[in-house]
Amino acid sequence: MSAETIGNDQSASKTLGHDDESGFNFAKEMLGENHTAAVNFDRLQKHPIKGYIIFEYLLCEERQAVSPYTSHPNRYWNKNMNKFLSLWRAKLDLNATLYLVNYAKKGTKSEDEVLLIEVQDINENGIIKEKKTKYTRESFKEWFSKINNECLENTDSIIADIYTYKSLEEHKEYVIDYGKYSGKTLGVVSDEDPEYLEWVVKEKARHWKIIAAYLERIINRE
Repeated sequence: MSAETIGNDQSASKTLGHDDESGFNFAKEMLGENHTAAVNFDRLQKHPIKGYIIFEYLLCEERQAVSPYTSHPNRYWNKNMNKFLSLWRAKLDLNATLYLVNYAKKGTKSEDEVLLIEVQDINENGIIKEKKTKYTRESFKEWFSKINNECLENTDSIIADIYTYKSLEEHKEYVIDYGKYSGKTLGVVSDEDPEYLEWVVKEKARHWKIIAAYLERIINRE
């Protein structure tokens, strides 16, 4: 492998650790007594078929009269309306799938109840269309792990997606910083030596991801 060649990057994902509460506390300190305009996603991931998926976990406390199977956001809509409306707006903006997950803490009487609610429509009065699936803790674990594994990507594919959002002009102005064309833009190299760009992509050499997106953009334009 040459110094210019970089193979497929391995996934930079890692196992889950403890929640980072410092970020929440920092935001709280910065806002002081001001109301927050933010809504936090418990989980956001991209699926190769479903697209973006938003998960929001809804804890059913043991002291509550309802369990995960019987609780529903519409029961306490007036208390948390803005949260669910904001989640739905984000779902629309991202063209995502929105899942609400009712669950109970491990070791409580309802620990083996997990209710998955796929929200399909909302108005100002509550959820008006949905798909509900009851799971045990173990069966939800299997489903959740399957979805997670289907969403795992390596760094190459994430970067490739990012470059597809750049315009053709932005691609042309990208400057190569190595080799015989160091200091020249993709637009210039494309005019002088298009075969070189094809070689970079084929060999997965440095800058190959943006070059691949650039060449694809040219092909589509033609």
